Amino acid sequence: MRLVLVTALAVVISGCSFNIGTNTATSNTNSSNTNKPAETAKTETAPAATSAAVPAKQDCSSFSMPGKVFVAKQSFPFDHMPYQGSCFVTFANKDDMVDAKDVPRGSKFYIYRDGKQIFEFPDAFGGQEACWVEAVSFKDLNGDKETDVVVAGSCLGAKAGYPTNAVYVNVGKGFITNEEANANLDELKTIKQIEDYVTKNKSDFFAE
Repeated sequence: MRLVLVTALAVVISGCSFNIGTNTATSNTNSSNTNKPAETAKTETAPAATSAAVPAKQDCSSFSMPGKVFVAKQSFPFDHMPYQGSCFVTFANKDDMVDAKDVPRGSKFYIYRDGKQIFEFPDAFGGQEACWVEAVSFKDLNGDKETDVVVAGSCLGAKAGYPTNAVYVNVGKGFITNEEANANLDELKTIKQIEDYVTKNKSDFFAE
């Protein structure tokens, strides 16, 4: 399996190769528009510790990046370790899209806090071009009390789109993904199907 290293985040997990996200500090400014929750997200929020202050809710309604298109329907408040009080942000690649009404081809995922990019997720689609996100879920899939991220996506084929999905494993300091394990999800079409498969085949996705 070809390992694509995309970060300075050092994670060593015996016996498995993972693509690792990037902690970043790129400056971006978000707007003050009212956040509109998307129906496609499923979030699972752990109770806040009584001794800690509850982070202020982030405005995740608008972000910008050169050459990218902000995907509001797939961007959500993210209040999970290690990025509490932040936003899960999706951008499409403008050059991959036919027009503004096209599906969000070239979808990439980031964590923003206070208008600044602080983490870039590794590629969800194994380097395939013209792929896009259909739905996102935040859920602890292996019972370690860390929220993982599930992406249900599609890629453009010769005649029609085909599903291409990914699981980002929360390793405490960021998120990693395993392309080989993700390949087992390619026939699944919904978030629920992906979550069910992963929980039944944890050893493929999570190091013991």
